[in-house]
This record gives sequence, C-alpha cells and structure tokens, in this order.
Amino acid sequence: MAALSEPIRRLVTELMWLKEEFNLASKPPRARQKQLAAEMAVIRIYDAWARYCRELVILSASSNVVTLSGAVIPPVVKRRSDVIPALLATYKKNRYEPKWERATDCIDAARRLNIANIGTLAAALGASNSPADEIRHVRNYYAHRRQRAAALAISCNIFAGSKPIVFDLAAYKNAGETFLESWINGLMLVATAASQ
Repeated sequence: MAALSEPIRRLVTELMWLKEEFNLASKPPRARQKQLAAEMAVIRIYDAWARYCRELVILSASSNVVTLSGAVIPPVVKRRSDVIPALLATYKKNRYEPKWERATDCIDAARRLNIANIGTLAAALGASNSPADEIRHVRNYYAHRRQRAAALAISCNIFAGSKPIVFDLAAYKNAGETFLESWINGLMLVATAASQ
C-alpha cells in the first residue's frame, strides 16, 4: 500500500537541499555564484513542485494510497502505468500530459480521473496563498528571458532595481523569512494540505 507521505518526503528533501546549496552560495563575496544559485534554485523548486503534483494524482488514482490523515483512497485504475493513458483518453485534442505544476491543470486532471480525494486536492492546490504562480513567473523569466516573462516577473515585486536582472532570493519577504524560505515553506504547507 502506497502512502502520500512519500511524495512529500521527496519534495521536502529536494527543497531543503536547494535551500542549503543556495545559502552556501549566498555567502559574500560570491555575487555571481549567488545569482547562478538563485536562478537554478527557482527552476529546480518549480520542477520539484511539478513532480510532486504529478505523483500526488498518479498515486491517488492507482493505489490504495493512505493519506496523511490515515484515510485510504480507493484506486480508479488497476495499474500505475494505466493512469496517464486513462487521463489522455479524456482529452479531445491534447496528446500530452497536463502542466502538473499549474493548479488548474492538476485539478482538472484529478477531476478527469475522478479520484476520491479530489475535494481535498482541489482545495489545497487551488489555495490563494500558494506561492506556485509567483515561482512560475520568476522561473519563466530565468528559463526564457522573454519580454512577457520579464513583465510578469516584475509584477511580483521581488526584483531589485528597475530591470529583472538580479533577483535576491536571500532578501527578506516577511519578518525573518527570505523569499526562498517563504516559497519553500509555502509549497510544503500546500503539499501537506493536499495529502490529507
């Protein structure tokens, strides 16, 4: 029997590793290493989130998975390998997996599969306090360097200066909490709520 605690454990392990590596690179006088670490941390954090969301839906659809609260979620497909084909069969034109990291796409996939824990998953992933969209805007800027991506990243009000060239993940977002820590803590809260 699978447990939803395993995807959270993997997510938290990777997020903590990224946080530690970023903190090491942020020590002065390493400005260039700090910028490189910031860019890679944002990209990897968002990728880790996408993998977590995908695994949450796949486990919920294919296993007698145990939630963090101890409830057993009955499977809707017989084998794990059948989940993605079953999901793709529900789309008219889409031949590719959804963008799992986007709450709307992940929730839509869970609804299409008719998983038993859709209410909990939708409430958690769709929460307005999730940092996933803010991370996505910054990630897209770093990954694509396009004008529209830059405009969306600037709208997050987290870049230093007038151009989104240097982003200080070690800057404080809240009292005593850096942007990186805030994002990581926020993702862990959403993941925990989604796995209840």
